[in-house]
Amino acid sequence: MAAVMAPGKTSPRLLQDLLTYDARYEDRAGRNLLTTAPPQHDPRQPPIAAVPYRNCRHVLLTKIEQSQLPRAGQPLDETTVHKVASFCNKCRWHFDVVVDFRKESGHVHRACKRGNEDYALHHFLYEGEDDSNGLDAMGGRQRPRTYRFRCSAPPCRVPLSVTIKPPRFSDHDIETLTNQAQLRQRWERAKELAGDRADAVMARPVDAPDYLNTYLHDCLNPAKGKARIPLLNRKFLKTFGKDCDSILTRLGFTNSLEEEEDESMAEVWYLPRPDEAADPLTSTLRNTVEDARYELNTLLLEYPEAERTRCRHQPMYPPESRGDMQKVLACDDYAKLAGRIETRSANHEEDHPYYASLGAVGDFADSLVLFAFSRQVETDLANQSYYFECLQDLAVGRNSEMLQTQVSLMASKGVTSKRDLDAAYKSFGIDPAHASVIGDDHIIGSFRARLSDISPVQAEEARRQLRILGNARDSDRIRAEAADAIETFEQAMAWFELEKNQPDDFVTTMFTLKTQDNPSCIDNARKALSIIAEERQSERLRQFMKSGTMTEPDMDVGEAYALFSVDNRTLPLDLDVLQTTVDIAPPADVEKLQKAFAIIQQDQAQNFDNRIGKSAQQAEARRNEYPLETWPVGLRNIGNTCYLNSVLQFLFTIKPLRQVILNCDEYFEVPVPEVISKKKVGRATVTVQRVLTAQKFVRELRMFFEQMITAPTDTVQPAIDLASLALCRTDNPDTAAEVLKSSKPIETSLGSVDGIAISGPMPQADSGKDASILADSVMGEEQIEPVPGDREDAKSDTSMQAMDLGTESDQTVPAPPERPPPIPPRPDVQNRIKIGRLEESARQQDAAEVMGNIFDLVSCAIKGEDVMREGEQFDTIKKLFYSDVTTVQKTKRGVEKLSELRNHYLVSPGGRDRPMYATLDNDFGLGEMEGGGTRYDYIEQAAPFQIINVRRLQFEGGSPQYNRSHIGLDSTLYMDRYLAKTKSLDELQLLRLREVQWTKQQELREIEHERQRLQATEIEGLDLAATLEETSVFLDNFMVNKSDRTEVADEQQEPLLNPSMELVDALHNKAQHLQKDLESMEEHINQLESDIDGVFKECHDHPYRLHAVFTHSGDIKGGHYWIYIYDFQSGMWRSYNDDRVTIADEAQIFQREDGSIRPHVSTGVVYVRADLAEEYTQAVCRQPLTSENQRSGETATDTPDVVMGDATDVVPVSSLNQIRYHDLGVLEGVEKHLRSDSDVKTETSEG
Repeated sequence: MAAVMAPGKTSPRLLQDLLTYDARYEDRAGRNLLTTAPPQHDPRQPPIAAVPYRNCRHVLLTKIEQSQLPRAGQPLDETTVHKVASFCNKCRWHFDVVVDFRKESGHVHRACKRGNEDYALHHFLYEGEDDSNGLDAMGGRQRPRTYRFRCSAPPCRVPLSVTIKPPRFSDHDIETLTNQAQLRQRWERAKELAGDRADAVMARPVDAPDYLNTYLHDCLNPAKGKARIPLLNRKFLKTFGKDCDSILTRLGFTNSLEEEEDESMAEVWYLPRPDEAADPLTSTLRNTVEDARYELNTLLLEYPEAERTRCRHQPMYPPESRGDMQKVLACDDYAKLAGRIETRSANHEEDHPYYASLGAVGDFADSLVLFAFSRQVETDLANQSYYFECLQDLAVGRNSEMLQTQVSLMASKGVTSKRDLDAAYKSFGIDPAHASVIGDDHIIGSFRARLSDISPVQAEEARRQLRILGNARDSDRIRAEAADAIETFEQAMAWFELEKNQPDDFVTTMFTLKTQDNPSCIDNARKALSIIAEERQSERLRQFMKSGTMTEPDMDVGEAYALFSVDNRTLPLDLDVLQTTVDIAPPADVEKLQKAFAIIQQDQAQNFDNRIGKSAQQAEARRNEYPLETWPVGLRNIGNTCYLNSVLQFLFTIKPLRQVILNCDEYFEVPVPEVISKKKVGRATVTVQRVLTAQKFVRELRMFFEQMITAPTDTVQPAIDLASLALCRTDNPDTAAEVLKSSKPIETSLGSVDGIAISGPMPQADSGKDASILADSVMGEEQIEPVPGDREDAKSDTSMQAMDLGTESDQTVPAPPERPPPIPPRPDVQNRIKIGRLEESARQQDAAEVMGNIFDLVSCAIKGEDVMREGEQFDTIKKLFYSDVTTVQKTKRGVEKLSELRNHYLVSPGGRDRPMYATLDNDFGLGEMEGGGTRYDYIEQAAPFQIINVRRLQFEGGSPQYNRSHIGLDSTLYMDRYLAKTKSLDELQLLRLREVQWTKQQELREIEHERQRLQATEIEGLDLAATLEETSVFLDNFMVNKSDRTEVADEQQEPLLNPSMELVDALHNKAQHLQKDLESMEEHINQLESDIDGVFKECHDHPYRLHAVFTHSGDIKGGHYWIYIYDFQSGMWRSYNDDRVTIADEAQIFQREDGSIRPHVSTGVVYVRADLAEEYTQAVCRQPLTSENQRSGETATDTPDVVMGDATDVVPVSSLNQIRYHDLGVLEGVEKHLRSDSDVKTETSEG
């Protein structure tokens, strides 16, 4: 297993940090001074103290009985274990330093020490914390801890453990033993218990430590008659009484009731019974007693000598431990800088921060400073530039010729300092703080973007800066880019500024452009072209290199369809119409069209058994078997706008809104400045242009709603202008489309040749698969790969409009006309560009933005019914969807209430499956504010429709993550808990219930935080327990495989490292322990959430019914949206999946999808007030046109041919109100007569 790159510390540095590490103030310091590297020093920032001022500067004294010290002249061998047991004479904490050569017996003779030319000192890396010391659940500051380190030198690898234990006597214990007020109370109590036998004098503060020290001395040196202490002993009773039982018990004292000579029962205490002194490496009760004696000795010596009169205590003066620790760590005689005697640890003077960063100390000789630098770079290469900066400055500060020479040599080899590296990043507009998450592609792209705008001198400087980044990141790609090298296919394509999948035509075009702009680069251009030609084995490119021209490529299926402007190849076409197109084409185009027509004929025959002369009507099938008048229409997709289709389906079911849209002329605002001067929507003043744009959108929406009502087919398709206005948040949709153009090319085609678009291969239709798996993306900038499926999209606006899309089941086939057919449309490039821009716009917006934009457009278009606070317009949209939410903020300034109109609530899944109530409780519940204070929300007035959006895309560690946690939905949601007051509870009563809930929620957050700490790892899909278990399994397998390899290994081969079985077992045990903790937390969290939900279990005054569920399947890169809508009139759920509307299984809506790698999840939920559900919603509103009412008479009169040309993008506002779906001369390729206004009213009425 590869070692984790991390900085380390030389043994003198580690010892110095140990002498200043204080576990009591670790949380305040923000880091562990002993185990973590110091923060990187920035000379431009105010200096930060290396050691917090409150930390104890330890004076360590050796506990001889518990130590195993090296003896003079004793050689190291495979049995050597050194231990220095010590305690601080100031804070009374205990420190054990153990160096164990038994675990690395093969390296003992190559251990680091003075005289070793390569490794004069140990360089320790932190490996982790051992939890064998009884780590408490809350990780308290007073817990014992053991930190494990290992020397990074490959020949040494000796392990080091540092155990730190709190005092045996806490501050509270000492207060209990020595406080005069408590001693007086104890004395009074003694007189009550013992009467005349009680001592006449109160105990002194010094007496309790003195007596206890005597008892402990006696237990270590047992003598007959001294082990038993009656409670009523005068000195014991007045000094310890009953208050000190816990202290005595902790030290090993025991007590019992015994029968006295007078047959009465008396309480008796017995001294601890420690074992005889044995192995210093073993912890026993004897160690506890010895530790207590050392601490009592320190406490007694703090009393003035006058107060210690009549004390039995014999003072102990243990030796200082620092020298012993230096010997154990092999740093007692390292080479020091002339003039420096010792390191700075006992006072508050500090070395320069650069020494700590190198893991060194200030008295190192120059050779050791260089040694520390080399070890840090080897173990933490990512920060090499910072360590080099440290070495540079120290070389200057120490005025060291040797170090300055080494710095110069390294600089000549490309090593750079952090300040130079930061300057290089900034030269390309990159924040150095983001360097770790910035990829090489981004850096190279930034460099290339600057080359076209700078002079040759500046370009050379940019390459120098890029070279610095390449060396620092150890990136061959960046170094090659800096050197302007062209050796690989990727480099060749990059030189031409092309993506690697661009066709040969693009390559030759860029070759020509490059060499025309800069003829001096012809050699590089030819080299790049040669590499691409060889990689692709392209004879066309090889011919271009020889003659400067290329042969025409073979036409593919995509280009063939594109020549006839057919975008959707998954439906059968009318081949007769295509033949007519070929027949009437200009002579120059006939050959190419004939070739394309032959390819299309073959494709149609293979996929649909569709041949020329056979009606396309017979090949097309209905989407469902339900009568048209009883079933909603599906919406065909015009790009990656499947979410918009879901929104339109939802809005259509809202009966009051649909009524306003269909009769919009009655509601429209007059678009003149005098009328709208005070009109505000979304707190913004509305302009005349905004009103005109909004009214254009509403007219488009009216036409579309009329289509959904009267269409004689299963499906309809939203107009491009409708989608553009819905997705673009500006007054001018065309401008918005330009603004929303991504720097990434719109992938509507693979390019063009001679002005003809080239499309890639389309998936074949397969009726056995669901169309929902096709890629529709609004979640990211990349699309997931399409999967072949049953995507029976009808033709888009750019398809052959003269084709007959009807079926025999619902429409009479019209007789063949006696005149030539209409002229088919030419390739509509503008529409294709619009669709591409719509896809870009859809990718850049989330669900709430699209819905909010539509709400704003409708509000801007119609007149207001009233004026709300802050001048906001009150209208149908506000009445239906906007709730008045109050935020209560409690700060130092007092309580403040803020009101806000909301059309939705944004909730978070929380990283695990949970019910909808839990997510809303978090949104409305008590939360902390930045800068201090708390806040919570409640609804002052609830709208009939409640929209709840789910935040699925979240950022963790700087990268986007898609949260697939299931949110449990209820068919009925009671909003009582979120309201200001209900029918049965006033505001104060609801607040009291909320406060009970908040208390439980705070407990829940604390447990979730602790659970997150145990779950978060850098390995995707594994929590901490699983990570440790996998590591244990890996090491176990490694050892088994190693033993097999060792049997056949070469004798001269370097032996592999041998992890111990103890480590494997420890990891396994720790993993099981953590897994149990996680399971226990999960149970506790579930119980708490149940308790939280139960606070409002009796509140059922305000029910809301589930009406719609927006659903997504995919990930952060892309996916597909559809919607489930409940029909309250017929009592069924339907699935609206683009052009398919089917009956939905409730399990799909209410239960988690199991067995899928990417289960579909809800992204938005809509509830409607229960008493208004049937009045305000209507899922089915259909009056499909039939063949009879499409005609005004039995026979059709001749009408002039409709010549199909390019449609204008912008329609004059004055003419918009004349446009009607039923006013079109050609509908789905079938001519029809205009109908009377009375017919129109009948078709669009609500019934």
